[in-house]
Amino acid sequence: MEKQEDFIIELKGIKGTTYKVRIRQKCPFTGETIKVSKSFKTRKQAETYKKITLAQILQGTINQNIHGERSLSDLIDEYIGAVGDNFGRSKIGAYKLIKRSNLAKKRIDSLTTQDLIKHGRERQLPKTQTLKDGTIKESPGAGGSTLNAEFSYIGTVLKWAKAEKYSVNENLITESRRALEMNHLIHDGIERSRRPSQEELDQLINYFEVIRPERDIPLGVLARFAVGTGLRLGEIVRLEWKELNEVNKTIWIRDRKDPRQKKGKDSEIALIWQTGYDTYDILMAQKGKHPQLVFPYSADTISSVFPRAVKRLGIENLHFHDLRHEFCSRMVEFGWTIPKIQVNSGHKDLRSMQRYMNMVSKNLHEEKPSGWVALT
Repeated sequence: MEKQEDFIIELKGIKGTTYKVRIRQKCPFTGETIKVSKSFKTRKQAETYKKITLAQILQGTINQNIHGERSLSDLIDEYIGAVGDNFGRSKIGAYKLIKRSNLAKKRIDSLTTQDLIKHGRERQLPKTQTLKDGTIKESPGAGGSTLNAEFSYIGTVLKWAKAEKYSVNENLITESRRALEMNHLIHDGIERSRRPSQEELDQLINYFEVIRPERDIPLGVLARFAVGTGLRLGEIVRLEWKELNEVNKTIWIRDRKDPRQKKGKDSEIALIWQTGYDTYDILMAQKGKHPQLVFPYSADTISSVFPRAVKRLGIENLHFHDLRHEFCSRMVEFGWTIPKIQVNSGHKDLRSMQRYMNMVSKNLHEEKPSGWVALT
């Protein structure tokens, strides 16, 4: 039941009566029509807010933040529509995931730290999926580094919205970060230092090519190629034949992941042999099998099959992404400089490469020359 009187709507419901101030008034200074809407528990609060707001409109001092009633989901759509042309796939995917969450249903003018904490806890829960054969597959919930990225993406949307005069707290993520960390919801991520031994690699390749050769995806080939090039899985499955330069033995990688750009950059890598796997020969062996993509396989399927094989072989704590790390470590051991390694790996700074230098520190030891005497 509604009763409107002088900019105030009285709403009677099961939980009691609320008073909603709804003002549509033209500002004499700017000529703009100011639209304001806010609810209160008492009429006195509503009256006070109405008087102050009307005075601000007449004086031209009203804070013209708008659209506070929009949901976060709607705001994300508007943000992507306005500036999302150059977003990479991972960022678009993250926004799609956020839009499916309960957090996305919230009004943007009422988002709180508690809403973020609740969202993080919901995302941490394991997910179950019923497969075609009726079996139930359980996937782990989001980790701290994944949630850290999601909250950063939300913060970007809120800052954009504030610049567009939307009724949002643009600093919500910054203000909430300490609480999110204390609730173990976000962190910068744990740097992995896992290297597969050659024996483990041989076991995996034998499994994919001898024990289970019937698979449509040549995972043995992909494992060799990953160690030999340092490419991410997503980059490998996007390689195109038209980007290959057979004379120079190079290939272009389009839209590489780059945290400094909205969309990844393109780079040309060398198809080398120094890791023990000749990647040019590996690639050329695929020629004629597929017309456009070199490896036209699903990254999601590979990410699912690879860990199952690791588990069946009794190999502990090995991810496909560790093969990229192995490339960097082998090239440090081979004697390549960091800038040379970065051409293939795509790492942007020395800090991100430091782990590979630490991992091979034991190999810095050399035999003492004959007649060597310690300084005193």
